[in-house]
Amino acid sequence: MPYAILSDSDHAVFDAYDVASRAMSLGQRPALFVIDRAGIVRFDTVGTQQWQIPTNEQVLTVLSTLS
Repeated sequence: MPYAILSDSDHAVFDAYDVASRAMSLGQRPALFVIDRAGIVRFDTVGTQQWQIPTNEQVLTVLSTLS
C-alpha cells in the first residue's frame, strides 16, 4: 500500500477517538479513519456491526484527494 495502515491492537486510537463500545456489537465495532499528514481527520466511519464498513471505492476516493 502506498500509505500507512494502523492496526489498533491495544485500543489506543479507539480510546483517543472516543469510539464507544456497545453491548450489541460485543465491543467490536468497525471503524475507519483517514488522517492526513497534518493530523486532520479527512474521513471517518464507525459502524455498529462488522458488515458496516465503507467500500474500497469510498476509501480510495478519499485517499486520492490527499497529497
